[in-house]
Amino acid sequence: MFKTQLKCQKIICFLCVAAAVVLFLYSLGIMTDLYDALYPGVATKVIEDPNNPGEYIFSITNERVAGASMYIVMQTFNQYLVKYAIVYIILAVLLFVTSTANRRRYYISNYVSIGLFTAASIYIPIFAHGYIENFKAQFQAIDKEALLKLSQTYKSTYTESTLWFDLHYVVFAIMFLAAILLVACCVWKIVLMRDERKLIEEGKKVKA
Repeated sequence: MFKTQLKCQKIICFLCVAAAVVLFLYSLGIMTDLYDALYPGVATKVIEDPNNPGEYIFSITNERVAGASMYIVMQTFNQYLVKYAIVYIILAVLLFVTSTANRRRYYISNYVSIGLFTAASIYIPIFAHGYIENFKAQFQAIDKEALLKLSQTYKSTYTESTLWFDLHYVVFAIMFLAAILLVACCVWKIVLMRDERKLIEEGKKVKA
């Protein structure tokens, strides 16, 4: 039984890494179509942030299509998502650093790494879901006729697709699945360790 569990825990840890990579790729791609479609719709200039001297931000000087400036606001969210994705990858790799993928018996470091990865798998989707749905609603509210005219004038991409917004359901489902399997495997490990301990104790009693 231990051999089966060891194989499963290794596969699940690789799944955790895969989930982290998927999140990272998603965080890099979510702005692609949006940027290409909306960038010409907003005229901006770079100014110093009045609240943070030495740092610079985009200031909107003209919005050629009402609502197109949402992509500027979304960039801040996207930066956070990319940072969280990088942290998530580190936590997934930590499962291998602590030998959670192949250790026969778990110790405190293994439970900590499992707990951190699971917590991140829950927190990141909760943090991001509301933002993504809100940005999706803003994008759908943009005048598509005006956006089409803009694309014809500036030779930019025109799209009504919300594919990148909708993909977050798949990405977050993979994250949740990885976390659930990781926790389930941990519980399985605890049960096996307990049963093994009982057998050892019973063997000692028989010898005594």
